[in-house]
Amino acid sequence: MNESVKGIGATAEAIAAAVRSGSASAEEITRAFLQHADQTAGKLGTYLHRMPEEALRAARAVDAKRASGAPLGALAGVPVAIKDNI
Repeated sequence: MNESVKGIGATAEAIAAAVRSGSASAEEITRAFLQHADQTAGKLGTYLHRMPEEALRAARAVDAKRASGAPLGALAGVPVAIKDNI
């Protein structure tokens, strides 16, 4: 995976560009974010509910769409956390 998007501090724009170019897969990025969530959730209490299987399934679908040559949305492959008070 492209080191510039491997870190959690990468912008959504950089992550999406890496996925579109193929320098990183949506699944790789999602796994990195899930790993970060696993490492910090206990200390920070950041997530009430996580859906790792669903997130990986969606990431694989983005990767398959890219591989087929279909156009991707602007934020395809960018992990998103939804705040629980929305």
